[in-house]
Formats: sequence, structure tokens, C-alpha cells
Amino acid sequence: MFFIFLQLIIFKIIISNSSYQQSSYLNSTASLSGWFFTQSKSIKNYFGLKSVNNTLAIQNASLKQESFHNYTIVSENEILINKEIYKKKYLFQPSVVIQNSTQRRKNILTLNVGENKKVNKEMGVVASNGIIGFIKDVSNHYSTVLSLMNTDFSVPVIPLNDSCKGLLYWGKDDKINQISVKGIPTYFKIKVGDTIVSQGGSGIFPPNEMVGTVKKVIIPNGSNNYLLKLKTSVDFNALNNVFIVKNIYKEELDSLQTAIYK
Repeated sequence: MFFIFLQLIIFKIIISNSSYQQSSYLNSTASLSGWFFTQSKSIKNYFGLKSVNNTLAIQNASLKQESFHNYTIVSENEILINKEIYKKKYLFQPSVVIQNSTQRRKNILTLNVGENKKVNKEMGVVASNGIIGFIKDVSNHYSTVLSLMNTDFSVPVIPLNDSCKGLLYWGKDDKINQISVKGIPTYFKIKVGDTIVSQGGSGIFPPNEMVGTVKKVIIPNGSNNYLLKLKTSVDFNALNNVFIVKNIYKEELDSLQTAIYK
């Protein structure tokens, strides 16, 4: 023990009087400390894996609960959820925009699918973030779309959290990625930032498809209805992949409505 004590004193004297030895000592100490802290962190992470795994397991269980495979298929267009049968109403056909005009007042898009993919006139066209228009004409392998950015376009819409209906149209003073809504009575509360979605009553678009957000609320002189100016949720200058919407029951709906107005 006395020998070890003397060795420690000598070691301290050498380090105190030699900058090289002092530097080597400090570097070695820093390396040792870094290694120790790294190993300590690794050990803590290892023992913390149980908690992390439990959290992931709960999240995975939740995802599995909502997974399509958790539902029972009753038929080609039906699924069973909690003993209730839900029928499929819309089919979505992926397609690509191969031409898109945005500089005219009657803008048209061209898609790379047509009758070969069972595309018909008046089918809705949507992107992942909102509605785009509806099918105007169809050939064997191509189809054209009447865009929202077209003065001939109109469709019923509603605010996301209300039931008041308005008419969506592209006004003469609207620019690209801008659109208007008219016909919503002023006794409804509409404000800047509200979300406008498709009503779904026409059978062309599913309900609650995004249209845009309110940027300006106008009450024209002598009118009891709003004039809303929206920014579209879709950027019409950057269209590429879209979906053609087929309402499985549209023919039935059109037939019934035609009978009503005869």
C-alpha cells in the first residue's frame, strides 16, 4: 500500500511538471469519460426499449383495428362493420394529366384514359387534396375534363361544418387557383378561413371532397346572400396524378331525378 501511495505521488509530480504528460493524461481521461458516457447511454436505451416497444405495440394495435383486413367482405361492393353492411358507392380510376390549359377562360384538361378504362361523360375528377372537374368528352384511350378553372363549370358546395348550400363557379374576375361561391344566405355564419367542400348531391363528386378555403367574404349591395372568394385546395398549375370518380348509383339517381321533373 505504501508503494502504491508513492507511485501515485510520483505520477502526480510527473503530470504537474510535464505539459506533454499532462496533455496525454487529459486526453486519456476525456476518451475514457466519453467511452463511459456512451456505454451508459447505450445501457439506458436498452432498458428503455421495453417502454418504447409497449408504445409501438399500442399504436400498431390501433392501426390493425382500423385496417381494411379487419372487416368482413360480404360481396364485391359490400363490407360488414360491427354487424352493419356498408355498400361501396364510388370507384376511383387513377389517371395522369397529359395536357392542362390554365391561361384561358374555358380551361380543359386531357387524361391518358378513356373508354378502354370504362370512363364516361360526367364522371368527377379529383386529386388527393380536392376536386378538379368532371369528364367532358371521351375517346377510346383519352378523355377531356371540364376544369374548375372554366366559366362553364358549376357544382353545389357547402361549408365543412354546416349544411347551407351554395353554388361554386369560376367568376370573370377569378384568377387561376381562385374560385367563387354564391347563394349562401347571410344569416349563416361564414368567415375567412372556413373550408368549403362538395355537397355530393349531384352524384358527380363524393360528399366532403375539398374545394378550397374562404379568403374573402362579400355581401353585395341589396343582396341577402354571400359572395365568397376561395383559394382552391388544388394547385391547377401543378396537376399530374388524378382520380376519375365513378358513382355506382349515378344512373339510378339520374333516372329518378329525370322522372321528378317530367
